[in-house]
Amino acid sequence: MSRQLPYKRAERVAGEIYHVVAGVVLNDLTDPRLKGVQITTVRMSGDLRIARIYFHLNEGDEEKRRNALKGLASAKGFIKRRIGQHVSLRYMPEIEFFYDERMDEEERVEEILKNLRTN
Repeated sequence: MSRQLPYKRAERVAGEIYHVVAGVVLNDLTDPRLKGVQITTVRMSGDLRIARIYFHLNEGDEEKRRNALKGLASAKGFIKRRIGQHVSLRYMPEIEFFYDERMDEEERVEEILKNLRTN
């Protein structure tokens, strides 16, 4: 009798890729455009062909976000090699980078709630 896992393979692979990419960005990339970049999540397509990697900046405006995106794009080959070394997949997924606006929205909501509490 086979036991079904509580999550899909795409979610497991996304988690593995997240750990690799977060480590690479934190420890291996020296591009100054990537200062303050944090990988927030990875979402895989169902067929495991595309990895959508979301990042956030601790501080920064739209220009810093664009520069960070350019920095990640320039490191794409290096990141893909690291993924290939640490994650066993039949096909190397195409990786795409996106700015994670959820964190900014959460900060705005927190600020609004803080202001409501003090008034």
